[in-house]
Amino acid sequence: MFERILIPIDGSDQSRAAAEKGVELAAEHDASVHILYVVEPVPLGRFSAGPEPASAGHGEILEEQKEEARESIDAIAELCGEHGLDVVDTIEYGLPVEEILEYVEAEGIDGIAMGTHGRSGAERVVIGSVAEKVVRKSPVPVVTIRAAA
Repeated sequence: MFERILIPIDGSDQSRAAAEKGVELAAEHDASVHILYVVEPVPLGRFSAGPEPASAGHGEILEEQKEEARESIDAIAELCGEHGLDVVDTIEYGLPVEEILEYVEAEGIDGIAMGTHGRSGAERVVIGSVAEKVVRKSPVPVVTIRAAA
């Protein structure tokens, strides 16, 4: 059923738990795994780090974000290697929901496995949920995994 599974990650425990389940799903279907890490814009006064990597004023922050992204991707890629799965990894800059959905369309993704923080009530309303927005807007099935508390 699945040939290409997207696993969006952000370095969090929830993201790691979801990635492990996503890799298991990919192994069951002998699917390739696409690992996507989106560096989100970080407000820095008049500047923001993220969608404009060449902008002045935040090169050091971007390098730190890219290093964190690479470490997270490498950990999941290693897990994929243990299962003999093909891996495509990408680091994008922008808003996670938009980048995830654009990636799905551009790469012909069949399914998404992603973590959720499990927020509820006012916290969910104020902070929002990337996973919730992806579920609502995705043209492909989305499996959400909440890490154990």
